[in-house]
Formats: sequence, C-alpha cells, structure tokens
Amino acid sequence: MGKLWPYYSAWQKEKFQCQHCEWSGNVGFADLDYGSDSAALIECPQCYQSVGVVEFPNLKDTEEAAAQGNAEAIAALPDFRQRVNHNWELLEKFEREKITSVDQLPELQEESLEFVWDFVKATEGEYYQTIQLGGRELWRELAFWSNVRRFEEVKGLLKQKYGARFRSLTPTDASLEWLTGDNLSHLMQLSYT
Repeated sequence: MGKLWPYYSAWQKEKFQCQHCEWSGNVGFADLDYGSDSAALIECPQCYQSVGVVEFPNLKDTEEAAAQGNAEAIAALPDFRQRVNHNWELLEKFEREKITSVDQLPELQEESLEFVWDFVKATEGEYYQTIQLGGRELWRELAFWSNVRRFEEVKGLLKQKYGARFRSLTPTDASLEWLTGDNLSHLMQLSYT
C-alpha cells in the first residue's frame, strides 16, 4: 500500500516507485482514488496499483498548516471553517426535527402498511429523507450521506407504532446512493422488513 502522507505535506514532490510495474516518478491529484471519506489511495499512473495513501485534512490540520505558512491551507481555511459551521448547524437542525418517538407518527387505518423511504432536495438546497405511504408524505428529516443506521432506527419506530400491520420500508432508487454511500456492503445489509 505504501506510505501514509498527510495532505499538507510534500507527497506531490516525492518520487514514488511502483512495486508492481517498476514505474517511478511523481504523482498528483489525478492519481488519487477517492474511495474513502478520510483518505485517498495514490495510484501508479501506469498500472493503477496503490503506491501510497494521502490523508484528507480536518479543520485542525488545515489550521496548523496555515499557521506554518502553507499557502494552500491559508486559502482553504475560510471555506473549511464555513463548511464545518454549516455542518454543525445541519446536525443541530436534524436533532431538533428528527423523528424520535412513535407519538410523532400519525394514526393510520390501512391494514397493510408498505412504507417508502425517499430522498428529495428542498427549495433551500438541503436534502431530506422522507417516509411515504401511498404517495403521501408522513415524515421528513434531513438526509445524511451513508446513513443506514438511521434507516434502521426509523424502521424500528414504524414497526413499534404499527405492529403486525407494518410490512416494509423500501428505499427508492433515488434514495439508495445517499442511504448507502459508496459502500456496496451497506446495500447488501439493508433489510426492508
């Protein structure tokens, strides 16, 4: 796999040697495989085997690099802080508005309840996951990337509220990417019943 490099380091100036095809040389952003939220694999530009890993920076890493005079970190810091603050605001909104109790769910008359988990973009630009029944929306809350755990929590509340009448909670095709993220194993873990 190769050496682990901090994002704000000299990884782009380093001479890499591929153990698979004997290529050697420098790499750049085009040679990164962004398969994770926390790091990217550095791929050999000739055979695409991993020659190293670059860790993505967090706010602290960016602040430290900016304090040391790194021009890229200095330029990135204001937007990074803004994104972090915005994410905290979204988490606070989610905590205020999410479904937490069966008492928040409506009384339903249907004998067989097949719910749909969907994904929509609101006019203010935020993404929401919705619970629908027969084309009508019963609940809406902020959506977060790769959130199978939340799907299971909501499914548990639906089962608790409606008992034997609950048949399924099925994600739409549009919601699957956000629900499972880039992780195929999450898709395989989903149980709709």
